[in-house]
Amino acid sequence: MNDSKIDIQWNQWLAGLIDGDGYLAIQKNNVAVCEITMPLTDEYLLMQIKQKLGGKIYPRSGAKAVRYRLMHKDGIRNLLNRINGFIRNSQRVPQFQTLCAKFEISFIPANPLSLNTGYIAGFFDADGTIYISVNARFCGPYSTQQGTLGKIHRLYYSRGGNQICIAISNKFLSNIQFFQDTLQIGSIRKIEHKKKSWYVWEVKTPEDILAFLDYVQKFPLRSTKKQRFQLIEKYLQLKHMKAHLAPPETQLNKAWFSFCQKWYLG
Repeated sequence: MNDSKIDIQWNQWLAGLIDGDGYLAIQKNNVAVCEITMPLTDEYLLMQIKQKLGGKIYPRSGAKAVRYRLMHKDGIRNLLNRINGFIRNSQRVPQFQTLCAKFEISFIPANPLSLNTGYIAGFFDADGTIYISVNARFCGPYSTQQGTLGKIHRLYYSRGGNQICIAISNKFLSNIQFFQDTLQIGSIRKIEHKKKSWYVWEVKTPEDILAFLDYVQKFPLRSTKKQRFQLIEKYLQLKHMKAHLAPPETQLNKAWFSFCQKWYLG
């Protein structure tokens, strides 16, 4: 893969990340700004962006998060040219258009989403999640145990009452509908809670999960979420071998416990 193709894929990934966890604006002092806020564990991801575009990274006070901020003109212009034609989030497009107008850059609308783009990986790094849901009624006394150790034990003792899930959520249906339309997997449901509502695109079946994993292997994630994706095939193999039902002293059961630890501890 040549350098120009790698750079384009990185730009697509960055557009997805900004659509998910970014913010574009012109401040009261007429200075353009781009901000991206991520968990503290993903500071390295923001460092990669800083190396290419400049800018600064700040800790968020009172939160386990860090914020990347880009304000200098050359960096903003570079950013706009890189992600022009890839921004598609309904909330982010007007922000992006405002900055394009300020820098006299012609706005390029995004083409329909395809599987040959790093955009989905960027958006997932921002707003995606991968987890294993556990049915507490299978876990006995460990169902109420707190902390990471409790999560490990609940998964270990769930005896098949668990399911891996990949999901992306957004307040607006249009901002996740194109994932289902493009990948042709998963389903979307609306969640309502305390007068708030949002939409979730979920992938749960082994076939759909492997299809999404195939995409991620072509367009890698850059956040810490990639660690769990590296364990997906192991999870499916162990469940197929019924490792979670194997006698406690067997190597197969020990392999299941080792997986449970890695899932939560990394």
